[in-house]
Amino acid sequence: MSDRPATKAELLRLIRQGWDDFHAFLARYSHEQLSTLKDAAGWTPKDHIVHLAVWEDSIHALLNGQPQREGLGLDATTWASDYDHQNAVLRERYLALTLDEALDLFRRSHARLVARIEALSDEDLHRPYRHYDPTSGDDRPMIGWIIGDTYEHYQEHTPWIAAIVEEG
Repeated sequence: MSDRPATKAELLRLIRQGWDDFHAFLARYSHEQLSTLKDAAGWTPKDHIVHLAVWEDSIHALLNGQPQREGLGLDATTWASDYDHQNAVLRERYLALTLDEALDLFRRSHARLVARIEALSDEDLHRPYRHYDPTSGDDRPMIGWIIGDTYEHYQEHTPWIAAIVEEG
């Protein structure tokens, strides 16, 4: 992780910049490219967009005191598995969405999360994960989880989407 923002204002600025950069990146591609081209594992760019949306929703749920796995709609066994299995289950759940539906889901998820972050204090961002999910013993600050499922997550998926489109 790069330098972590210290304040809510800095965090929101980085999230907005990441959001804008990611959407400018997506705008380079056609509807068809984002909807139909697949990587070796069968993921389309649309699947990546849905993935980003549902993980943002999980952070929103967490900030509202709901365990992250419940925000994702995953059972305890799936939650205890690795990220690849979790993501495969989530991908399958949303496979039938169209690109427009996926983009709408992403916009709505993002808006909910940003609104929730705006309601937090700087101190809230630095509370441990377990503060938001009492069933967890994780002491890492919440801000890291937010970063990891917003702008850093967009950056992580950008080259994967580009590879799908450029190799397709």
